[in-house]
Amino acid sequence: MNSIISDKAEIGEKVEIGPFCVIEEGVKIGKNTRIESFVHIKKGTIIGENCHIHSGCVLGDIPQDLSFKNEESFLIIGNNVTIRENCVFHRATGEGNVTVIGDNCYLMAYVHVAHNVKIGNNVIIANGTQLAGYVEVEDRAFISGLVTVHQFVRIGSYAMVGASTKLVKDVLPYSLCDGNPAKVYGINVVGLRRNNFSTEKIRTIRLLFHFIYDKNLSFEKRLELLKNREEEEAKILYQFIIRSKRGITDASWRSEE
Repeated sequence: MNSIISDKAEIGEKVEIGPFCVIEEGVKIGKNTRIESFVHIKKGTIIGENCHIHSGCVLGDIPQDLSFKNEESFLIIGNNVTIRENCVFHRATGEGNVTVIGDNCYLMAYVHVAHNVKIGNNVIIANGTQLAGYVEVEDRAFISGLVTVHQFVRIGSYAMVGASTKLVKDVLPYSLCDGNPAKVYGINVVGLRRNNFSTEKIRTIRLLFHFIYDKNLSFEKRLELLKNREEEEAKILYQFIIRSKRGITDASWRSEE
């Protein structure tokens, strides 16, 4: 009904497309995906199966990046992804580069995903959050509403970011982060329990965070202590830290930590 769908778009079986949508050439949409009204899906967008895209979204538009020279790039969205009303996701800067949203993600209304962003699997991002270019969000992170994330910042797996937080540095995996300026207030105990982390693993992660944020030791010594630990979580934290381009968010421990 009054939608414009290019005959050069690839539309999978049982895809539902509501009224007043525009689907451009080169778009690929997996089977059983549902697209509601007034959605514009632009060239270079690839959408997986069983997704639900709500009204007013613009997917795959060109980057808001002055270095973009109209090169061929992509927005790739995984399977079982829900995108709520009026979200805007851009394709990447750089020939052949991609903006990626993984499987089983839930992105609420007015979320913006800029060029070259990488979002993992099972990520939840609440209303109005803005991800700048080259941001990375790892698996099972939870970002609350109205969060602003600076270019190149990374948010680690199982981290939770509180509402209206301004992020200019990386957020460690497993952490609980909030505020402006942002601070780490401990570990995301509730999120870890919901993801079946044992009491022993949670205790270990809390100990590792005390190593990382021990102000009585130099940063180099703290990294050395972390590197020499045998736990899987220690290795994950160590690798995350040494890959950081912007440094890690400072800590402000709550009394219970």
